[in-house]
Amino acid sequence: MEIVKLHPEKLTFEDFWKVCPKKVGRALTRAKFDAITSDAGLQTRTLDRDSGNYVDIHLKATASELVSAMRRYEKAQTDPKTFGLKEDGKFTLHPATWLNQGRWMDQ
Repeated sequence: MEIVKLHPEKLTFEDFWKVCPKKVGRALTRAKFDAITSDAGLQTRTLDRDSGNYVDIHLKATASELVSAMRRYEKAQTDPKTFGLKEDGKFTLHPATWLNQGRWMDQ
């Protein structure tokens, strides 16, 4: 079998979606992905649970960064040696939430 290597500059939303451990909210996820990988990035806000206030954040990344980080997240969520997929994915983030919270910058 021939292994095809993807060039980072050619990665797309479809490559990202393939590695998402929880495939829900495709349309919203695509909108977030497209905005984050655009020249302008995504201006959004997220809840700071400590203060109860929303914090404005700007998110920008390449498709390569997002796909690579989602691969790590998917592995952490499905590899029984790490966390495993607990309670059928109950605690696995939806991909749009993962993007909106800038989770690719974790770890």
